[in-house]
Amino acid sequence: MDRIETLVRNLAKPPRLSIERAKLYTDSMRNSEGEPMILRQAKALKNILENIPIQILDDELIVGTMLPNPPGAILFPEGVGLRLINELDTLPKRETNRLLVDEEDAGVLREEIAPYWQKRTIEAFSFPLMPDIMSVLYTGSVFVLTELAGISHVAINYPYLMRRGFRWFLEESERRIKELEENGVYEGEEYVFYHAARIVSEAIINYGLRYAELAERIAEETENETRKDELLKIAEICRKVPAEKPESFWEAVQFLWLVQSALHQENYEQAISMGRIDQYLYPYYYRDLKEGRIDKHKAFEILANLWIKTNEIVPPFDSLLEQFFSGQTTNQALTIGGCDIYGRDATNELTYLMLEVTNRLRLRQPNVHVRVSKGTPEDFLVKLAEVIASGCNAIALFNDEVAVEALRAMGVRDEDAWNYTTVGCVEIAPFGNSFTSSDAALINVAKALEYAMNEGKDVQFGHEFGVKTEKPKTLEELIENFRKQLAHIIKLVVKGCNILGYANAEIKPTPLLSLCIEDCFEEGRDVTRGGARYNFTGIQAVGVADVGDSLAAIERALEAGYTMDEIIEACKTNFVDNEELHRILIESPKYGNDDDRADKYTRMVLEFYCDEVNRHRNFRGGYFAAGCYPMTTNVGFGFLTSALPSGRRSGEPLNPGVSPSTGMDREGTTGVIKSASKINYAKIPNGASLTLNLSEDVLGSKGVEIIKALIKSALDLGCMHAQFNILKADVLKKAQEEPEKYRWLLVRVAGWSAYFVELSKPVQDEIIRRVSCKL
Repeated sequence: MDRIETLVRNLAKPPRLSIERAKLYTDSMRNSEGEPMILRQAKALKNILENIPIQILDDELIVGTMLPNPPGAILFPEGVGLRLINELDTLPKRETNRLLVDEEDAGVLREEIAPYWQKRTIEAFSFPLMPDIMSVLYTGSVFVLTELAGISHVAINYPYLMRRGFRWFLEESERRIKELEENGVYEGEEYVFYHAARIVSEAIINYGLRYAELAERIAEETENETRKDELLKIAEICRKVPAEKPESFWEAVQFLWLVQSALHQENYEQAISMGRIDQYLYPYYYRDLKEGRIDKHKAFEILANLWIKTNEIVPPFDSLLEQFFSGQTTNQALTIGGCDIYGRDATNELTYLMLEVTNRLRLRQPNVHVRVSKGTPEDFLVKLAEVIASGCNAIALFNDEVAVEALRAMGVRDEDAWNYTTVGCVEIAPFGNSFTSSDAALINVAKALEYAMNEGKDVQFGHEFGVKTEKPKTLEELIENFRKQLAHIIKLVVKGCNILGYANAEIKPTPLLSLCIEDCFEEGRDVTRGGARYNFTGIQAVGVADVGDSLAAIERALEAGYTMDEIIEACKTNFVDNEELHRILIESPKYGNDDDRADKYTRMVLEFYCDEVNRHRNFRGGYFAAGCYPMTTNVGFGFLTSALPSGRRSGEPLNPGVSPSTGMDREGTTGVIKSASKINYAKIPNGASLTLNLSEDVLGSKGVEIIKALIKSALDLGCMHAQFNILKADVLKKAQEEPEKYRWLLVRVAGWSAYFVELSKPVQDEIIRRVSCKL
């Protein structure tokens, strides 16, 4: 068994809930009461990095574990981590995504950690400021606000860090503190910021030194000379980085991972992304290759180690969040390929190598995003098609020209727009100088339609969270009601996001993350307070095609002689005793088939949503940014949404992203692409997910040309994003019955990959229903 197989096999162990970070964090926060919050956060991170148990796994070349004995979940009590407190006994027993819990750890959580945080969490801080919004949030049916957990969802400016090293930040912080003091400044945001920057810079330098010392100790006890040499090399590298600038490829990758590990101790585990990794690592790779310090095999091993490390943590979701964010992903995205800041193709040798690593490993992490453009080399497109046709459901494609246009529309400068990267699932962002908070909220757009039909009321649960509107008699009146209801929901979400933005800035500033985003250090301002050049807040629409299909179906039913009252009443009864009307609604034009009768409505719904979101300002002085992807909230929201005029029955999943509703893509993949290409992506600066489900007929060499043609079609027609699933329904059903035999079966969900057996049963069922699409 080779090194890579050994490390991958280690990931198959059942993950455990780790409380080490939570305990060290809580101890420090107890001891720093009364000090400026950013200093308290800096000291807490220092306490973690200098005291959390560390280890070096057998055979690994890149070191830095986020928790003892990975894989496991890190607990963030200051966010929503303590939602697990009532499930500690059941976590090891639940059907999917079990988490082992040590009995002693459970006691510490209940008796020492939880009591301290009961009135100190982000939620506790925010609730008095928005009780009306929280009452809607707690229903789970209208929207989700993720910043209750923290922010994260950002791309780290690793080239900026690597050009300096953290000793530079340490010394520059001390210089700026001295300069301020010489000018009589001993207080204020800037002064305190540089004190915090000095603390975290010293902490991460010491973090690297801890691994250097550990590697040396293990080397002394190691008899295998090859491994001893590797450990001594690891020690040498960790004594240098991240304190100093890396000079070799191995040093650069190790620098990256130590910082990535430390950031996951400061910020909760969602979508801390690595940016344009093939671009900033290429100079190190090229120089080492040219000077004979490395060969492609060694570079492959180092990259494979990095890919594997991203899989060592899973999110500690409770049973409710499992329905909305199923699959144990942390969405550590990285971006390869695409254009440079001048719009010229920048594909390089490392782009190909990283694609090869992804294809061989086929892990759920990292989330590998491939930028493609009109200038992408033909042989790279062929390579992409070959990887997809081989059954690798681990990558997604982004259309450069379309993404750049969307960012320009938000005021992003040309060079920054062309240098965009991806974050998390499908979000796009200027690389290295933006704080996008790109998954701050998700909105059930179909719920606005339910309100629009029923005078602002929820049919299933009787809630009256919508605005009061008259019962519609015509399609035009319904559309106007829908606009009012959706604008009302968006207004609530914007208020909630801005209050949570304020809450995070007040009680959870992030000094280390602030060093990792350009302009924050220069301005002496934390990233949570607007220190980045670009400040966005992303809000996602869920169920837009369901609404578009509903409007098209109503138009058809009205033409057939039915009244609006009859359609609304049929939806209330879930179409019981209304088979003929239900047939007409189901057979009406549907988005996903290149049929303008339906596509025009989905485009209209999404444009209204985007215009309404994008006009709002956020807490950090930037703008809200509309997105269209669901994670797995399309299943969670769908369960809580009544029947719709599209013919969708109560409780069924909503459509994901800009993909069609389940079973409604009657004209195959080409029809889906053509419908999706009609969306105005210039209004969706936070990204939109399009999943193309293909049959196993395209597996292997025979499918390469077909998939390449589909890629080109999606690009040429103007889709922003595309990802492929090549799956067979009967295989997925077998995986449900015998999950232990299908441990590594990888599927693309809505912008990310997951092991099928780790998805909740409702999400699994939805994927099975979707994989029957034919070419």
